[in-house]
Amino acid sequence: MDDYRVIEIEIAKKHGAYAKGTKKAIGDFLLNDDIQKPVNVKSNNLAKNNYSPNIISAKRLIKWLEQGGNELYFIFVDYNKTGKEIEIVSDTGLVPVHQISWDCLTIEAQGWGVIQMSKDLIVDKNQDIETFYKGLKSAYEIFMRKEARKMDAIRDMIQNF
Repeated sequence: MDDYRVIEIEIAKKHGAYAKGTKKAIGDFLLNDDIQKPVNVKSNNLAKNNYSPNIISAKRLIKWLEQGGNELYFIFVDYNKTGKEIEIVSDTGLVPVHQISWDCLTIEAQGWGVIQMSKDLIVDKNQDIETFYKGLKSAYEIFMRKEARKMDAIRDMIQNF
């Protein structure tokens, strides 16, 4: 079993849940079996350099949160691995998505854009959903400008074909 899956199962147990997430699910487990309260577990092997890990598809997050009453939580886990043994060193506990500061996030090119953690996690417990959306809009505007420049460069590169 993959390390991330072992960690998801362990963290779900800690929260009285069962990790039954699939690649198509928005979360790795549900809080109290509530379909509107999924939890996404993000694990980090401390022995490796994990550059800008993917958090979630920007489009998928927007579509999920547009549906009234839907919430999304993250738990960020640091772990060590010795042989086949996995030791969870720390976890953040439940972090509502809207409390993750855009000071540590960016949107990068993958499909419609993927939200990545570009710096160490910053949780802002005073940040409300409207402020989170403003940060998302700003990050998407930056992403779109970068993508437009890339498309212009491709157009220039192939103009003589």
